Amino acid sequence: MKEILQLPAPGGSGRRARGLAGVLLALALGLLGPGCSIKRTVNVEVPARILAAREAGFDQLVGIVNGYSGIPDLANARMKVTLTYGRWESGEQEEYRRAPGYLLVRNPDSLRLVVQNPITKTAIFDVLSVGDDFSAWVPGKLRFYRGSNSAEDLLLEELPGGIPLRAPHIYEALIPAGIDLGAGGVRVSLEETADNEAKYYILSSYREGEGPRIHCLRRIWIERSRLAIARQQIFREDGRIISDIEYLGMEPAGGIMLPAEIRLERPEDGYAVKLEFEGDSWRVARGLRDEAFELSPPPGAEIVTLGNTEKEQRF
Repeated sequence: MKEILQLPAPGGSGRRARGLAGVLLALALGLLGPGCSIKRTVNVEVPARILAAREAGFDQLVGIVNGYSGIPDLANARMKVTLTYGRWESGEQEEYRRAPGYLLVRNPDSLRLVVQNPITKTAIFDVLSVGDDFSAWVPGKLRFYRGSNSAEDLLLEELPGGIPLRAPHIYEALIPAGIDLGAGGVRVSLEETADNEAKYYILSSYREGEGPRIHCLRRIWIERSRLAIARQQIFREDGRIISDIEYLGMEPAGGIMLPAEIRLERPEDGYAVKLEFEGDSWRVARGLRDEAFELSPPPGAEIVTLGNTEKEQRF
């Protein structure tokens, strides 16, 4: 007859009780057998970009952002533009057909964007922005528009409902503003984060406010496997987001990382733009001539001046 294992009587040694409990637990787990184990090893596939995450210091990361300010000019003649209009909280948005086009950019504040007819490749929309000066030619209406980028009511009649699409919004997506570490009252923080696909550094710029409050100006995500900008957010003084810009397929071109796709959202303005660029289509520092950033009204064009308060005149 097997001897029955006796448990310690109440008031016995606590150390002995604990030891005996451990023996009992080990016996119980052993009886489960290898097929009933409560623990097992699981192979997990780690995304390549997480495995390839690189280290970078604060100064190096700031240098990556500031590197865009040194680009004299950019050009891309093989791109597609898709526009979505309507605030998402309204429950309804309108998406306009993806159309080809090209753009020219020159530091510090010039951009030319031409959207073409998908079939004929003729211009249906030609926009020029130089500083605060805005001009556009719409051949289908024989109208030439002039105005200021800072005008609150510069809208698009050609798109139902109109949208406040501005060339500077696209410019700041293509040429991220530099980080001035010497600017008075501005502080920059560095942190790390990750998602299911990659690891990131985040540079956040803040401006000192009254009392203990500080205002977030901008956040820039830098993906660590390529050390390339992956996202940029720009905020209003009250904390609302102005621009949310995502960069996909970043590849080196002309000494800088440039995207295969940009997704720009303007939540307060109620529109979003997707710019898609074909592989190896970026041209950097081409020495773009001044004529490329000149746009004059063709003969016979109706000239429309857009003012800050003339809401009935929509571009």
